[in-house]
Amino acid sequence: MHDDVPSPSGAAMVCGILGDPVRHSLSPWMHRLFAAQTGQDLVYAPFPTTSTDLGLVLAGLRAAGVRGLNLTIPHKETVLPYLTQIAPDAAAIGAVNTLRFEADGLRGDNTDAPGFLRALQRHAGDHWALRPALILGAGGAARAIVHALGSAGVPEILLANRDLARAHSMVQDFPHLPLRALALSPESLRPHLPNLGLVVNCTARGLHGESHPELALELLDPTGSVCDIVYNPLHTPLIRAALDRGLRVVDGLGMLVEQGAESFSLWTGVMPDPEPVEERLRQWLSAQTP
Repeated sequence: MHDDVPSPSGAAMVCGILGDPVRHSLSPWMHRLFAAQTGQDLVYAPFPTTSTDLGLVLAGLRAAGVRGLNLTIPHKETVLPYLTQIAPDAAAIGAVNTLRFEADGLRGDNTDAPGFLRALQRHAGDHWALRPALILGAGGAARAIVHALGSAGVPEILLANRDLARAHSMVQDFPHLPLRALALSPESLRPHLPNLGLVVNCTARGLHGESHPELALELLDPTGSVCDIVYNPLHTPLIRAALDRGLRVVDGLGMLVEQGAESFSLWTGVMPDPEPVEERLRQWLSAQTP
């Protein structure tokens, strides 16, 4: 993907992504493509960062003149004490994925929620909004997607997590939404599967080829949709299993690109066109699949 992507100058705006792990991230490629598309002089780098080092890394990047950052696992919630400002939607979600270093402090935004909705609507229409949805996981990404589905009017949102106490705690954080906690087990999920319009994996499972044995996909309505926010590999075991059953699928690449475009706009004031960038990344990822 090096062709026709210009190198940044010495005066480039510097942005990046913090995570642990972060080596799998396509965000550096994506933001270089956004910069080339919009003519912005910008460089975007991965910064592997443990939870223990988060405060130190943020202070160092501010001192180095970095403009903004994206956050991935495990920092979307743990970064909150370091913020001096937080956008209203991010405050409602209780997690941020985009940071801006301002003159008077550090601002947090959440572009995951609008990015997820736009990707879902673009790839699966809006039939899913009329029926219950199942969310796997209770981390920062799950919080954004619960907020997004609630704003879209989904009648019931089921939150399944291995740590049931964490799921119950998250339900209490969204008292205005039709949100219910479930154990992430075959026995707990099975009665609900036939009524679902949407299943969303918000965990990192699938990143290294892990499957979801607790999900009996054969019980889903044939008109249902399955979404996996993992995007590398493009076809996770969950996506492959859903395709084998003829279900609508939404891989994680659309959400990545849509939320990335929002972040890019917050840093630069310019909104890129996400669709051609998604297509280019999709071609590259498909070529990497054995």
